[in-house]
Amino acid sequence: MAPKISLLFLAMAAILLLAQRTQSQYLNEFCKTATHKILCTKMVNGAKTVHDASKNVIENALIAAKKLQSMSNLIGPVLSRLKPVTKDSILSTCVEDFETTVDDLERSLQALEEKDEGTLLTHLSAAYNSDCSDAFEEMGAKLPPLLTSQIDYLAKLVDNCLAVVEQK
Repeated sequence: MAPKISLLFLAMAAILLLAQRTQSQYLNEFCKTATHKILCTKMVNGAKTVHDASKNVIENALIAAKKLQSMSNLIGPVLSRLKPVTKDSILSTCVEDFETTVDDLERSLQALEEKDEGTLLTHLSAAYNSDCSDAFEEMGAKLPPLLTSQIDYLAKLVDNCLAVVEQK
């Protein structure tokens, strides 16, 4: 019985190695340092230059940020049990947070076109804003799951943007 188990183990190990090697062949060269490599490869969308790759990933993040911004109407109903002042405070924090993220990504695109690396990195880093999540946490409220997943997704996109933009 022991030889069958070891053969099965070897076969599974070979399959896993082959799958890993095959997957890495399809990863974009600009995503080597990205934390979310498969997602990054999709975001780069076949770009051949670091400039085009950077532009594509930032545009992808901007689309997600605008989607998140449009979801701010999900916040109010979740906060209905809170005092109006608290509810208004969280709501305004989240709306401002989402607007700021969109603005930072738009400014990142502009800085990319102007070849202003310092401004580009500053605004991309600033797009990692968590004020909305923090406001919910401070008040003991829970973000709607759909909003949480979109915020987490956007964070992955922005992380990939920084990885691509910082390619040398």
